[in-house]
Amino acid sequence: MNNNMTHLEAVKAIVHFSEKRSEAFSVLLSASQSEVVYCVSNQDVLIVLDKVLSKQLDIDELEMWAQLLDMREDIDTQQVEGALYALSNPEQMGELSVKKLQTLRQVLSG
Repeated sequence: MNNNMTHLEAVKAIVHFSEKRSEAFSVLLSASQSEVVYCVSNQDVLIVLDKVLSKQLDIDELEMWAQLLDMREDIDTQQVEGALYALSNPEQMGELSVKKLQTLRQVLSG
């Protein structure tokens, strides 16, 4: 197993909610956040929404994921700000549901 996951690979693992995310978290703990290494696109959010809609991920995990992306200074989320806001603030936006995620998915896929 490769323990030398790069900062970028770690960020991508988190962004795409991949199986390697626990390994990625440890890389990110020591990684500098002084510069942006990745810009999150609608496509990236769609990948994760699809994982939730196909029941590979829990809706609750989606909220934590969106909050984490928002907090990281090495991840540029400007392109998907609205989507992440909707996902990470269920108290303002209402409880996340499959229906809401499907609507968000349609919006993001344009």
